[in-house]
Amino acid sequence: MAIIALLSDTCHAQDMPVPVSVQARFFRKVFAYNKSLPKEGVKVVVVYGDATGDVKDEVVEAFEALGMKASAAKSGQLASVGVGANVIYLAPGGDLRTVKEFCKNNGILSITGMPNLVRNGDISIAFDAVNEAVKPIVNPDRLKIEKQDAADLFRLR
Repeated sequence: MAIIALLSDTCHAQDMPVPVSVQARFFRKVFAYNKSLPKEGVKVVVVYGDATGDVKDEVVEAFEALGMKASAAKSGQLASVGVGANVIYLAPGGDLRTVKEFCKNNGILSITGMPNLVRNGDISIAFDAVNEAVKPIVNPDRLKIEKQDAADLFRLR
C-alpha cells in the first residue's frame, strides 16, 4: 500500500512541474491581466479527487497566503461550492469534464498546475518549467469559451 501511495504522489509531482507556491504567485500576477476578474478579492475553488492527496491543501494555503479567498471541493460539490468563484483550479485527480463544463457554463476562468491540460485545450492557463524558468501556458480558445476578457494574456504564450 505504501508503494502505491508513493507512486501516486510521484505522478502528481511529475504532472505539476512548478511548485504550488510558485504557481500561486505567478497566477496572482496573471489575474491582473484578466479584466473579467475583480481587482481585489479573487475567489479560487480547488477541485480535487480522492487520489489528490495533500495537493489540494497546498493550493488552498498558497492562494490564501497571497490574500485570496480559496476553498476546495470534490467534483460533485462544485455546483454548490463554486457559486461566486472567479477561478477554478483543477488539481491532479479532479474531474476534468466537470470543471470544463462548469467554467464554460458560468464564465469562470480555469487554471491548473498541469500544463498538458492547457496544451490539449481543456484548461485555460497553467505554468510549465522550461530550462529552469517558469513559463506561462495559455490556451486562447479555452479563454474565449470561458468568456474571459483577457486579450493581454494571449501575448504570454
